This record gives sequence, structure tokens and C-alpha cells, in this order.
Amino acid sequence: MKSKKLQTPWANISDMMAGLMMVFLFISVTYSFQVNQQSNEIQSKNQKISQIAGTYTDNRAQIYSSLNSSFSAKFDDWNATLDKDTLTLRFDDPALLFKPGSDQLTDRFKSILAEFWPEYVNILSKHSNDIREVKIEGHTSSEWANSKLTESYFNNMSLSQKRTTTTLEFCYELTPSSGRKWVRSFVTANGMSFSRPVINAEGNEDTIKSRRVEFTIEVDSNSALDEILGELK
Repeated sequence: MKSKKLQTPWANISDMMAGLMMVFLFISVTYSFQVNQQSNEIQSKNQKISQIAGTYTDNRAQIYSSLNSSFSAKFDDWNATLDKDTLTLRFDDPALLFKPGSDQLTDRFKSILAEFWPEYVNILSKHSNDIREVKIEGHTSSEWANSKLTESYFNNMSLSQKRTTTTLEFCYELTPSSGRKWVRSFVTANGMSFSRPVINAEGNEDTIKSRRVEFTIEVDSNSALDEILGELK
């Protein structure tokens, strides 16, 4: 009869440890693969988010560049400025815009709008996918003769709303029939009363500069945010 080899407890423990090492090695490799895969996915999402944010920023920059290129040479003559951050084109001289207390455009402002508006619409219509709204805003000073503050606020609200409506009506008439649907879809008239006065260096209201008309472009950031949130899910 053949003699049986004796197996010591150490041999069994060694085999068990070897098996456990293989299990741990498998777990480690699997975990490393998952971590690497997740890292690649996170990197890919970050790149997409950066591209979306970059496109949004580029669109704003393109709109500003187009407007500035077309109108900057006329800003001094129009007494106007273009804010790069808010995409607001501001007409600052109230004497050029309306007669005191009136919502009727001056002949000078009509002449300025005739130069400005058709090209403005032409530029913005090329960026329709990036624009949510174009706001014509009328601003006043807080002054109103012989009126209390609340009464002055609502009197100026009424005046500023009439002025922006008159401005939009005139601009609408300047718009070729082919572009009027675009105006109806995007452009609004907003009377702001003296809710956003211009404050001078001394901290006081600049009553002259507060009386102004602004054309502000609201870029559609919601679509960019929705894309980013989609990538984060």
C-alpha cells in the first residue's frame, strides 16, 4: 500500500492565503478599472461643460464685437455708449431724446434711430438662437415738480413707459416688413421710472444722466445652463 502524504495545517493556510490574494488582486484590478473609467467620464463631462460655457461666452463677445464695430464711430455724435458686460447700448443725452415731460421723440432722436435701428436688427437677427429678449428701457430721474415720492414714482413710470412705447413704435415703422416678425418675437418696451438712477461720485443722483434710453440684449443663458445640468446628471 502506498503511504499517504501528511498535509500540515500550514499547507492549508497557505492555499487559503493564495486564494485570498487572488480575490484581493481581482478586486483591486476591478476597482482600478472602475476608477479609471469614472475618471475618464468625469474628464469628458468637464470638457463638454467647458465647451458649452465657452460657446456662451463667445456668443456674447461676438455680439458685442459686431455692435461695437458698426456703431463705435457714431457714439460721440449720438452721445451713446455700449456696455460690454451687459450688452447695453445707452443714449445718455435727454435733450436729444424727448422734450421735457413729453413722450414725443425729438427730430434728432428720430434721425439717430433711423441710422441705428435697421443695422441693429440686422446684426441681432443673425444671433437669434443666442438671444432671449431685446429690451428698450426708459429711465427717468426722481424729479417731478410739486409731487411726493410715491406720486413722482408713478408719474415717472407712466412717462417712461409711454416713451419706450413711442420709441418701439417708431423703430417698428423703420423695420422692413421681412423683419417685423423678429421684432414682435424679441423686442419689448419697458418703463423703469427712476428705479435705476445714475449715481455720481459723491453718492448723489445724477438727474441728467438718469434720464436715458437703453437698448439691452438678454442673451439666452438658460439653454447653456440646461446643457450643463444635463452633463452633470
